[in-house]
Amino acid sequence: LTSAKSLGGGFPIGAMLTTAAIAEHLKPGTHGSTYGGNPLACAVSEAVLEVVNTETVLEGVKQREAMIKEHLAAINDKYNVFKEVRGMGCLIGAELTEQFEGRARDFLLAGQEHGVMVLVAGASVIRFTPSLIIPEEDIKEGLKRFEHAVAQVVG
Repeated sequence: LTSAKSLGGGFPIGAMLTTAAIAEHLKPGTHGSTYGGNPLACAVSEAVLEVVNTETVLEGVKQREAMIKEHLAAINDKYNVFKEVRGMGCLIGAELTEQFEGRARDFLLAGQEHGVMVLVAGASVIRFTPSLIIPEEDIKEGLKRFEHAVAQVVG
């Protein structure tokens, strides 16, 4: 398992977790990390884990996931652009239908025009990666803007 961006809450760090059996094959010099082992990064990462790994934050993530997926389902009911919405927590991908296959970038660009940032994961998946603690009002506003972007692309 590799982890990086989220592990440091925005501060640069990288880590790899493995079993002892696999680790036996990693001799000194065969694996390195630009950000691994830095004492400051490790301290930041420990603080991030202490905050994120609380019942309050984790329950909030589940609520935000449900809210985002519900809003995306409502958008899809209206515009029929998603084949599948998948993901866990605040990392969600919406795969485009065959009609819009290969046009994820069009949705990204339209989103920018409407003041909302989405990402792409390949040519046919729109990726949503908000903060784990994004306010619910920001989710509503962002997805309202994204719906305007979808309407623009669908034309």
